[in-house]
Amino acid sequence: MHSLNIHAMQWQPVADISAVNPLLPEDLACFRELRDVLQRYGALDRFGISLIHRHFDIADDEELMEYTDAEARTLTVKPVKKSDIDWQHTTITNWKLTEDEEVARIGCGCARNSGGHLGYHRGT
Repeated sequence: MHSLNIHAMQWQPVADISAVNPLLPEDLACFRELRDVLQRYGALDRFGISLIHRHFDIADDEELMEYTDAEARTLTVKPVKKSDIDWQHTTITNWKLTEDEEVARIGCGCARNSGGHLGYHRGT
């Protein structure tokens, strides 16, 4: 039986946005195959693809968190101390696949509550 290990990943090994190639024509075959696999597993409307990059360094004791202000239609992503994150009210939203069985969680989660997304009312 195969297992899937999910572990936190530091952003530093991730290339800066200025050093990352944008979507290239030769990437389209890869995208088609990924689409086909997601479709086969019924996950086409659940998972997508993002360009793995960073804009600034994230400290070892930080993770990126998404905060949504639905009224203002604003999504903010910012570093937060891991010790300040309420993991029971966080949905991890980004992962990085690795060559082995592990899936690295790219430190980005979406703060939420029972009614949906959290805005800035928690002092974050």
